[in-house]
Amino acid sequence: MEPLGHGIALQFVTRLAEDAADQAAFISGWQQDYAQISCGRFAGRLDELCLGRLQVFREYAARETFQLCQPWPGAIWFGIPAPGSGERLRFHGRSVPPSAVLVAMGGSDFTLRTPDDFTIYGVVLEQTVLQQRHLQLFGRDMPACWLQTAAVQLPQASHLTLCRQLGELLALARQTPDRIGRQLLLDCSADALLLAMAQALPAAVAGRDSSSQRHWQWVEQARQRALQPAARPLTVEDLCRELHVTRRTLQNGFQEVTAMSPLPFLRALRLNQVRRLLRSPQGAADSIQQLAEDWGFATPSHFSYDYRRLFGETPSQTRQRPPR
Repeated sequence: MEPLGHGIALQFVTRLAEDAADQAAFISGWQQDYAQISCGRFAGRLDELCLGRLQVFREYAARETFQLCQPWPGAIWFGIPAPGSGERLRFHGRSVPPSAVLVAMGGSDFTLRTPDDFTIYGVVLEQTVLQQRHLQLFGRDMPACWLQTAAVQLPQASHLTLCRQLGELLALARQTPDRIGRQLLLDCSADALLLAMAQALPAAVAGRDSSSQRHWQWVEQARQRALQPAARPLTVEDLCRELHVTRRTLQNGFQEVTAMSPLPFLRALRLNQVRRLLRSPQGAADSIQQLAEDWGFATPSHFSYDYRRLFGETPSQTRQRPPR
């Protein structure tokens, strides 16, 4: 994560990634952690435009990921999934309606479970600036429901127009950055966003009900367990016993939050942990077999098969990559 400046100089950058964990560090000023959860080589890209504490970006990932994200304190993030994001997209443990804008507050974590071949636009700015722009545009305060973690559904035409406007702004920044000043950036990002949000469908703000909150808590507890080294694999029986739920209830909760069954999801998280150690100085002194055993993969052949299937390369090939 690079710091986000307070200056007035416009900055545009494109970054490419071959690892989900590398891509997590791309967005300036954010705290993030990504895990790849679908099979195949990862490819990602971030186009980011910053002017002071105003960000506009487009992020692409070829493989499914589970992301823990936190925008910089004092900010508000609006995420606009590109059309056709699919039913496997989850935002903070909930499925996302078509043509949605996702909203999250800076300084607090939210989760994204993204599908294959996924593109999302982002607009991030200080809450006070956004509230002032809303007052200038509409002559009234911004709706309180826009200041909470939620998915706001737009009419399809408004959603498509917003994606197009943000795409054109990023293209202009790439080609002729000297033509973009603060006013144009505000007009093409914050104002375009607010005008689109003003078209939100009635009763279209989706938060979490109590059932969804419980499901998210179960998955988060299981995720935290999977992120700790252990000499034995996690089992459904262990999770059901620790969470005091039935197998069917656990399965339903994981499907809602992650669009996956418990064991494949948790196995993928642990494989990502091994991958990070293979690419870091912290794991350099340990053999591949030792690292696998430390994370519950007791059978070398099974571990190698699962690893290569998920990441599209062997553990030895990962270790030969430049360290993170």
